[in-house]
Amino acid sequence: MTERRFRKHVKGRRGEEFRQKTKGLKAGEIIGAAIDVSRSFYRVTIFNFDGEVLREPFDVDVFKRGYKQLMDEIKRAVKEWEAKKVFWAMEPTACYHHNLARHLVDEGEEVIFLNPSQVASNRDQTMLRGLKGDDIDLGAIADLLIRGEGYFYNLEEGVYLELKERTWWREKKLKMQTQLKNQIRARLERIFPGLTNKYGGNQSLFSDLWEQGPARGLMKVGLTPQQILQLPIRCLKKKFKDVGHPISTNCAEKIKAYFERMLLPEDKVLGPVIELLRRDVKLLEALEAEMAEVEGEMIEGVKKTPWSHLLGKIKGIGDIMVASFAGAVGDINKFKRGSQIFRKSGLDSKSKQSGEYEARWLPIRRMGSKLLRCILYKMADSVIKHNPYFGLYYEYLVEKRKKLSKKAQIAVSNKLTRVMFALVRDNAEFAPPTAKIDYLEVLFAKAKQERKGRREERKIRREKASHDSQSFYGLEAPSLGKAVSLNS
Repeated sequence: MTERRFRKHVKGRRGEEFRQKTKGLKAGEIIGAAIDVSRSFYRVTIFNFDGEVLREPFDVDVFKRGYKQLMDEIKRAVKEWEAKKVFWAMEPTACYHHNLARHLVDEGEEVIFLNPSQVASNRDQTMLRGLKGDDIDLGAIADLLIRGEGYFYNLEEGVYLELKERTWWREKKLKMQTQLKNQIRARLERIFPGLTNKYGGNQSLFSDLWEQGPARGLMKVGLTPQQILQLPIRCLKKKFKDVGHPISTNCAEKIKAYFERMLLPEDKVLGPVIELLRRDVKLLEALEAEMAEVEGEMIEGVKKTPWSHLLGKIKGIGDIMVASFAGAVGDINKFKRGSQIFRKSGLDSKSKQSGEYEARWLPIRRMGSKLLRCILYKMADSVIKHNPYFGLYYEYLVEKRKKLSKKAQIAVSNKLTRVMFALVRDNAEFAPPTAKIDYLEVLFAKAKQERKGRREERKIRREKASHDSQSFYGLEAPSLGKAVSLNS
């Protein structure tokens, strides 16, 4: 008896959890409701775990009337077949399953989610490849539920729900911000050709278009290059001050000197472009203000969770990154090991093994939270650049183990996940079990310099290849400034 208590289920922890829910019950005493969720209505079928259909597929709407109809049908089936247990199964489709699942759980029902890829695979297993419909999906969902597949309701609540929603919002707005910046950069290049050009050793006017005040002022001032050249220094400074970005006399002189080198477009073609640039910048600043407010709320929210222990602990991981990570992961108490969080991200590699054969260099699984995958990858990139411990580990993987850069970055994200989990679980400080930190700093600085050197070498090789290509195709081209006879 003792041996059986500790024996593992063939389907692991989830299989054991499902077995405990159905222990001592006959298949005919368990009823399942398979629900195909959509935006406007739900398609439902009711069955028992013997596989018998108790109610043919029917539709209910998403309003109170439909929910009452659904519950009445289940109660009727339970009474008719004297069922002792009811399970509800559905795909977590976009946001359409949230409301129904939460209402069911509030009433004490057992809700199980099935990954859409599981349902698709089930259709393939039953020779229904290429066939998809609501009723076919219901059959696949019902089959998976009877087999004990899927996972129990796990929607976030309280502060974790707030963090998750804000994290999703912020990630989407970051993409909008990047698109907007790209559009602004393109308009700037049309108005001020060569503004950010670094070709041939040229030093661009601004090192950072988005953080430097004079760069923002140039976007908002609404002047063409010709107008800027014609304005006196005093008037130019006043224009920049009027838009909230004052500049010094030296800065104004640099701007005018740089513009004198440009091949400037005519003012008559720049009118609409300048107006649209002004609108884009206004939209960008409004978006940045909203994002800053939400980020502040996220940081305040994460302080109410155990993940707050990570704030300021690891160099290269800022407060907003910790808040985003907490929003994507949820409650730490749901996990026993850091590797479980990493697997949830879908960054773990696929595996293919048979007998003595084991495949290598397989891609990542991409089965899990896309949000967590994105955040972990960005966190790994940050610690590689700013944290000696993780930066040297990355260099070791690339230089000694000969891993590709992306695979090495994924390995760093795996280590980072396990480190962060251990720090929160044990309420510990980040103290890498390696050489003295001063020695690490020296090695890290050297590694960063070597990495920069490799980038410069690649850049030189690309420029040389481009130059050689131009020389090859231009061998017969006459030099500029010389007259060419068409008869020669």
